[in-house]
Amino acid sequence: MKEPFLEITDLDLRVAGSEHTGGRNLVEGVNLRVDEASITAVVGESGSGKTLTALASIGLLPPAIEMVHGSIRIAGQDCDRQTQKAWRSMRGRVVSMVFQEPMTALDPVFTVGELMLETLSLDGVSRRDAREQALALLEEVRVPEPVRCMSSVPHQLSGGMRQRIVIALALARNPRLLLADEPTTALDAITQEAVMDLFDQLRSSRGLGILLITHDLSLVAHRVQQLVVLHGGRMCEAGASDLVMRNPRHPYTRGLLACRLPVVSREEPLKQMAAVLDDPASWEVVQSQEGPVKPWWPSSAGANPSSPRLVSVDTDHFLAV
Repeated sequence: MKEPFLEITDLDLRVAGSEHTGGRNLVEGVNLRVDEASITAVVGESGSGKTLTALASIGLLPPAIEMVHGSIRIAGQDCDRQTQKAWRSMRGRVVSMVFQEPMTALDPVFTVGELMLETLSLDGVSRRDAREQALALLEEVRVPEPVRCMSSVPHQLSGGMRQRIVIALALARNPRLLLADEPTTALDAITQEAVMDLFDQLRSSRGLGILLITHDLSLVAHRVQQLVVLHGGRMCEAGASDLVMRNPRHPYTRGLLACRLPVVSREEPLKQMAAVLDDPASWEVVQSQEGPVKPWWPSSAGANPSSPRLVSVDTDHFLAV
């Protein structure tokens, strides 16, 4: 088996100094991997630790957050304790990131062409060759009229166009791993589908490994290979996407799926997460390879203060207990 582009093992993150005040970890025990030409999605509500996990994977954690345990390997290299100088040498060339809000990710006083040329010049590309590469990148991410777009500033472009520009900039130095943090935020449904189709095409054509951060399970259905569900910085369920989507074993995963707008029977009221979690039937014992187990939930922390652990409930399908 090939070594994964990204492998995170037992990742723990906390506020610096909180060990003296009894503070809990913001992220604890997260394990995931991203393979070549594969998309791994991390799904959960706001505040579940998704973005912190992605930022740790590119060495951009805020100063107040520290990694206290675990390992991060990118393209076979141990990165969890490396210096910022070492991270800077990897960003763009090995790992790159698409941030959540394209309007704030793009400098408003520079044209798209100037932003593209600046990024490409980091590798010593001549201005003429950089312009040709920039136009090719814009065409690859399906920007209409790339020549006109090169002379535009960000506020002259739509939200979907700005997101495509951010993706093109992230791909400019040919990274092997792409981190995408809520890349469809504030986009209409049609544009969201177009952006997700673009990621799928880039995965296939470039062999990219993609870590996708999202709160929308319906958006990643049938497009990702691996799925990790987070709640409160802990893993609830993980495994092959089709298995998790088809047969979710954790009530929280079922709650996320229940919150989707129904397509067939639109007259049915939209279900709420609380309705699923408060139903005693949701917490029935699940059969695993270790025998009968009960899904983990933070409300039971008083009775079981230990962190959740993952058990196998099927081939490439794991549940927190």
